[in-house]
Amino acid sequence: DIPASYGGRLSSVLDVRMREGNNKKFSATGGVGLISSRLTLEGPIANEKTSFLISGRRTYADLFFPLLPDTGVKKSIMYFYDLNLKVNHTFNDKNRLYLSAYLGRDKFGQKGMSDAGFGNQTVTLRWNHLFSNKLFSNFTLIRSRYDYNLSMHMGGTNYQWNPSLLDYSAKFDMNFFASPRHEIKFGAVSTYHDINPCTAYIIGPDNHRLDVPYPKNYEMEYAAYLSDDYKLSARFTVKYGLRYSVFQNLGKGTVYGFNSDYNVTDTTYYPSGKIFHTYQGFEPRLGLVFTLNDQSSVKASYSRTIQYMSLASNSTSGMPLDVWFPASPNVKPQSADQFGLGYFRNFFDNRLETSVEGFYKKMYNAIDFKDHAELLMNPRMEGEIRTGKAHAYGVELLVRKPEGNFNGWISYTYSRSLRKIPAINHGLEYPSPYDKPHTVNLILNYQFSKRTSVSANWVYATGAPITFPIGSFVYENAVNKIYSSRNGYRMRDYHRLDLSVSVKGKDKPGRPWQGEWVFSMYNAYGRHNDWIINFNQEKQRIERWYLPFVFFPGITYNFTF
Repeated sequence: DIPASYGGRLSSVLDVRMREGNNKKFSATGGVGLISSRLTLEGPIANEKTSFLISGRRTYADLFFPLLPDTGVKKSIMYFYDLNLKVNHTFNDKNRLYLSAYLGRDKFGQKGMSDAGFGNQTVTLRWNHLFSNKLFSNFTLIRSRYDYNLSMHMGGTNYQWNPSLLDYSAKFDMNFFASPRHEIKFGAVSTYHDINPCTAYIIGPDNHRLDVPYPKNYEMEYAAYLSDDYKLSARFTVKYGLRYSVFQNLGKGTVYGFNSDYNVTDTTYYPSGKIFHTYQGFEPRLGLVFTLNDQSSVKASYSRTIQYMSLASNSTSGMPLDVWFPASPNVKPQSADQFGLGYFRNFFDNRLETSVEGFYKKMYNAIDFKDHAELLMNPRMEGEIRTGKAHAYGVELLVRKPEGNFNGWISYTYSRSLRKIPAINHGLEYPSPYDKPHTVNLILNYQFSKRTSVSANWVYATGAPITFPIGSFVYENAVNKIYSSRNGYRMRDYHRLDLSVSVKGKDKPGRPWQGEWVFSMYNAYGRHNDWIINFNQEKQRIERWYLPFVFFPGITYNFTF
C-alpha cells in the first residue's frame, strides 16, 4: 500500500522520522564501546519554545586491524560515521518551524588494492501551519546530495570513479480532516536534479593522468497528488488516490543518437535552461482494509508507480559499478503495477501477532546493461543499456510476540525478482541482482530481571545472483574471459548469529545518571560470509575475501543523564 504522496520509485516506502529535542530540560544519552561510540544531546534553547537535538556516532574497528596477525586484514578499510541535527521553534499554537540536517559516510576496501565509499548529505527546512482544527499544512525545502567513490589498482594503473547526485526540492502537503472517519490529503512537489554521472580518470604507471569527460545531466521533476482515507463503516476502510508526475530534461545537455546496433550516429547539444524532452504519467493507488473481527483483518492494495531516475549495476567489469542516470530521449522511465493481499490475525488476547502477505509486481521498461558492456571510462553509457520487462512476486510470513519477559519475532520471506530483456542473456529470463528467494529473520529477547536481559539475532538470506567467468581464451597475447549466463551463479548463502547480554546499573532515587553494560558477540559461530570474490588468472584459482573478522566480541557502556 504505497500512498499517493510518495512517488519516483518502483520499490517500497520506508518512513523514518527524526524526533524532536526535549524542550523542558537538557539531557544526554550515549554509549562507548570497542566497535563504536555514539552520543546524543538535546534540550531547550533560551526558552521552552525552541529545542535542539544533535546526535553522532562512529565505528572504529578498523583502528584494531593493524594489530591483527593476518596480512590481508591489516590492510582492510572499514568504518562509517553519521551526524544528525534538528532544531525546532514554536511561534504560537498555529506555527512551528523545523530545521534538520544529516551527514553520513561509509568507507571500505583494501589499502593498495581497492577503496570505496558512499555518503549522503541533506538539509531540510519545514514550516508547519494550522489553518484550523481540521486543516493543516507542511511547506518544505530540501537539499540532498548523494555521492560515491570507487578506485581500483590493477597492474600499476589506478582507476578512479566518482559520481554524485544533487537535488533541490520544494513541496507542500495539506491534511484535511473532514470528519473523524474521513481524511483527505493533497499536495505538490518540484525537484531540480543536478547529476554528475562520473568524474573519472586514470593514472598510469608513469603517473600520467588521463581524464575522461562525462557530460552532466539536469532535470526537473514535478508531481501533484490527491488521496482520500475513508472509513466507510466500523469494519471497512478504503484508501484511494491519484498522483500525476512530469519529468523534463534540461540543457545544458548532450544527447547522442544511436542506430539499431547502438552505434552513435549523431550528437545534439542543447543550451543551458532548454527543455528538450518531457515524460509524464498518472499513478493511481488503492488500498482496502476489512476487519473481520477483533482479532483478524484482510488488506488488499494496488499501486502504479513511475521511476524517472534509474540505477543499473554491473559486477563483472572488475569493479562493482552502480550507475545512476535519468530518463532521456534514449531511455524511457520505468513503471510498475503492484498488487498486494494480506491476512492478519492476533491470538491470546492480542499477545501473539501473525500475518501472511503476498505480492505481485509487473515492471515495464526495466533496464540493465548489455552483455559485455563497456562501463569503465565510457561517457556514452546510454548505448550500453538495454530495456525489457521484469516481474517480482513473493509471500511473507510473520509471527510476533511483542510483550512479556520473553518476546521477539520470526519472519520468513519467499520472493523472486526476474527480468526478460531481449538483448540480454539470449532473450532468456534471468534473476535480477535483487533476487534472493529465501530470507529468515529471528529476534529473541528474554528479561531475567529488571536489570538483566539477553538477546539473540539470527539472519539468513540466499546468496545474491552474480555472473561468473567460467573459462578463458588467449587472443593476441591477451587473456579474455568467458562468462556464464547472466546472474547464472550465486554468492554463498549469508547467515550469522549475534548474541548480547545487557546489565543495567542500580536505579538510585535522585541520581540523574543511569548506566548499562552490554556484552555482545557479532557472528557468534564464526560464519565466513563472502565480501569480494576475485578470480586470480595467474594462480588459476578463486580467491574469496571475507570481512576482516570472523567473530567479534564487543563491550559497550550505555549511559543517560
